[in-house]
Amino acid sequence: MFNIAPGIGLDIGSKKIKLVTVRLWKKRVQIIDFGSIPTPPGVVEAGYILDPERLGEELGGLVATLKLKGKRVVSAVSGQQIYTRNLVMPRMKLKEMREAINFQATTFLPIPVEESAIDIFPLRNFEDDEGKKTEVFFVAVRQQQVDNLDTACRIAGLKLVAVEIEPLALFRLLGQNTNLGAQGFLNIGAVRSYFTVFHNGILIYYQSLAFGCSAFLRDNNYTNNENDSLGLDNIEIGQGNESYYLIKDIIAEVSRSVEYYHMQNEVGINKILLCGGGSRIKSLDVALATGIDQNVEIADTLADLDISNNINETEIQELKHDFSVALGLAVRKVI
Repeated sequence: MFNIAPGIGLDIGSKKIKLVTVRLWKKRVQIIDFGSIPTPPGVVEAGYILDPERLGEELGGLVATLKLKGKRVVSAVSGQQIYTRNLVMPRMKLKEMREAINFQATTFLPIPVEESAIDIFPLRNFEDDEGKKTEVFFVAVRQQQVDNLDTACRIAGLKLVAVEIEPLALFRLLGQNTNLGAQGFLNIGAVRSYFTVFHNGILIYYQSLAFGCSAFLRDNNYTNNENDSLGLDNIEIGQGNESYYLIKDIIAEVSRSVEYYHMQNEVGINKILLCGGGSRIKSLDVALATGIDQNVEIADTLADLDISNNINETEIQELKHDFSVALGLAVRKVI
């Protein structure tokens, strides 16, 4: 089968902006082209776009290089201003439930409902003494965050057609085998990270984490530039060195998040996939597996994708570790 319309994914990180194009060719997803640029200083902070105009101008250069002007793109919002919660609601049609959730959200959402973009994902149906119920996963973000992203894309010459949260993109790319039970995803970015769990293909847990892999570069005297990702490949986790203490802090925070997940859910986690720039750090998966007593694997981002022969090993490593979210967003339009 051949899908003539390519999928384009845009991932705006705190340190790097990634753009990738894929297509479906003979039942395989094929990477057509990709590129990245450093995120301009002061434009994005903890996932929030502060200056959409300047971001759009800088992104426009990458769009021109990849010859994507006027194309339709999928992107994501991220950061600590994503609000999630598991809620129980009376059973009703999904359209009615989406309307009703706005009233319930006023009781717990820390931002005004009228200033929010809200969605829900049904988890399970059950019945108790009060009648038929549905448990849903609730997610909300400031509408301004979505508007800023749309503005940046418009200035860059892209048409933003869909916005989602990053974990959905990761699962689309890496977690299609729902027979594994509950799957965890630990995405370690430059200055922020998050831990999520999917069960039967549904997002049931999301936790933002206050650490990123840039701390390893600062403590190992690497400069903060577009080649930071190469510096991460040289990080060694040794007893008593600075990286060792950073790892201990990461293990402690991830362990707390995993424990909190288990307090809320009876389903055990089958495995945790390690994604993002932090997955470049040698033996981090082993240290995490030991520290949190879970099966931790480095995500094989490119396992089910076709890659051109003219892509060199350095570019392959960049795609594998830095483009997970961008690829997952792009794949949305072709599968």
